[in-house]
Order: sequence, then structure tokens, then C-alpha cells
Amino acid sequence: MMSNGPHILCAGLVALDMELSVPAYPVMGLKHKASGSRFLGAGGALNAATAVVQLGGQATLRTAIGDDALADLLEARMQGRGVALGQVHRVAGQTTSHSAVLIQPDGERTIINFRQDSLCDDLPPLPADFTFDAVLCDTRFAALSAPLLAAARAAGKPAVLDAEAPVRLVGDAVHEASHIAFSMQGLSDYAGKADARTLREVARSLRCWACVTRGPDPVLCDDGQNSYEIAVPRATARNTNGAGDFWHAAFTLALAGTCAEPDAVRAANWAAARYVAGLPMQNLQSFLETQ
Repeated sequence: MMSNGPHILCAGLVALDMELSVPAYPVMGLKHKASGSRFLGAGGALNAATAVVQLGGQATLRTAIGDDALADLLEARMQGRGVALGQVHRVAGQTTSHSAVLIQPDGERTIINFRQDSLCDDLPPLPADFTFDAVLCDTRFAALSAPLLAAARAAGKPAVLDAEAPVRLVGDAVHEASHIAFSMQGLSDYAGKADARTLREVARSLRCWACVTRGPDPVLCDDGQNSYEIAVPRATARNTNGAGDFWHAAFTLALAGTCAEPDAVRAANWAAARYVAGLPMQNLQSFLETQ
């Protein structure tokens, strides 16, 4: 059933993940047996688009995949999620992004990703009319993210950047975003440190609202004038792979529904906590109405 919630354009990385459950982190040079494995359609943009739909919004995915056997597997795993896939383009001569993901018993994940940096350089343009309620981009493909964030901001809509390392390579995208949500690694990569003073300097220099997520610790936020923290609900982690993508999806969806930033962060914290604990996702608007 089609949702009537805000329509989010999610752009960036999609990948075919081979997820392996391991009893402990591997010892270098030894062979190890996994206790479980599965192939997943993943990557930040696909995870976020899926989360938007699960949270009651509408999502269009804009990205590129290769024209290879991995693309066939990935396309099959993108179906049935309720995400509009008309802006997913196959590119001849390119390899589809793919990852090896290790999941430890405490839910912590380790990711090794392969992607070709030129994969999204020459996508067909979007229609001139901007019809989305917000844009969410990641830092994986600068040529993809910057024009979409600029279009959203020109239309007066939230232009959200998921700032995971490497942030310094994303170019103009950091200057086009209205909201930048850093991971600690992302903020350190971009500005050298991941503390409150650094976040303030970044928010002022880029003239945006900014935050840094810190796992189970409170999210640190700054609008260039005011700094504040938003607590994260406690959760017993079963799998943290993709948790950040659900966080960014919920944050963007809440902003698109005209929430103020602190409420959008609370909504994102709630969604991410449910995700890592393996709990079913609920409609975001229902959560917001209880706050």
C-alpha cells in the first residue's frame, strides 16, 4: 500500500553485501568458519530508502550499478521494498559495488567495501521540477550528491548529508547541505577532531546545522549558535550493520514532516535503537505524536 508520507530522494551507494556471522574478530593469517551467512541488497542509500518506507514515508532511490552478474543479484534484492527504482541506472563497463561484512556476537560490524569512484559520474539528469520533500545523500559519490543537495536547498527543502568518511573527498556537497550528520570518524576525517568545539567551527564555516552521532552516547548537535546533546535510548544490539542509515532516514523523514531538528534527532535515535535491537519498525509519525 502506498504511503502518503513525505517523499524522500535517497542518493548514494548501493551494494551487494555478503554478511558473515563470526564468533570473534578474525586472527590474521588463520582460516575461520562463519556460523551464518547471507547475501543482502545494502549500501547506505538503499538501506535509507528502505527505512523511509518502513517508517511511513515514500522513497525514490537514485544511484548506479554495474552491468554484471552482481547487478542481477543486487536488483533481485532491491525488489519488494516499496522503493521507487526508476532512478537506478546500469552503467556498462563498471563493476557493481559489493562488500564483505563481519558480524560479531555483540552485533558490531566490520565492513570491507569495493566500489568504483566513477560509477555515478554520468547519470541522466533529474527532471527540472523538484518534486521531493527532502534529499538524503551520502559521501560516496561527489558527482551524484552535490547537485541533488543544491536542488533541494534551492527548493527550500531539507538537504541532508550523511557525512561518513571520507568526507574530504566529497567536494562541493558539504557546502550544499542544509544539514550534515557526521559520524565520529566522518567529523575527524573532515576537521581533524570529533569534539564540540570542532563541530561548532564546522557548523559556522559551512553555514548549516550539524551533528555528530556517537554510538550509544548522546548525539552532539550545533546550529552555529547553540550546542546541545540528545540522549540515545538504551538498546541491546543484535546487529549494527545499517543502523546509521536508518538513523539518517528517520532524521530526514522527520525534517521533511516539518519537525524541528531536536525532535528529528530524537526520532532518529528511536528508530536506530529499534533497528539495532532487531525490533520491528513502526510508523514515525506515531512516535512523534507521543513526544
